[in-house]
Amino acid sequence: MSYTEQQRETLLAEFERSGLKGAQFALAAGVKYQTFAHWVQQRRHARGDYRGKVGGGGLRLVEAVLETPAPNPSSSASRTEAALLEVVLPGGAKLLVASTAQVELAAQLIQALRASC
Repeated sequence: MSYTEQQRETLLAEFERSGLKGAQFALAAGVKYQTFAHWVQQRRHARGDYRGKVGGGGLRLVEAVLETPAPNPSSSASRTEAALLEVVLPGGAKLLVASTAQVELAAQLIQALRASC
């Protein structure tokens, strides 16, 4: 199915007011998700929504340094209880990931922070 520029703009405006996720809105509107996501991205680029974002909206490389913590003889903590990963966020806040079970939570937190920027 083909859409006019006006139809696309109307759908995109409705999407922004809806509060729905892109996939949910595309399904409800009867538009293939890939097509809809492309429209959203084009519109955001045209408006300059990606300018000034950390990393410019693209891949941003950072240095990761892994350190082996010195054993603490007074602690019975195992290696998995020591910080496995430290993420330094813009502004200097630090996120310490102490176990592999926390990786998913850390990823969710970073995504939520990224979405709020």
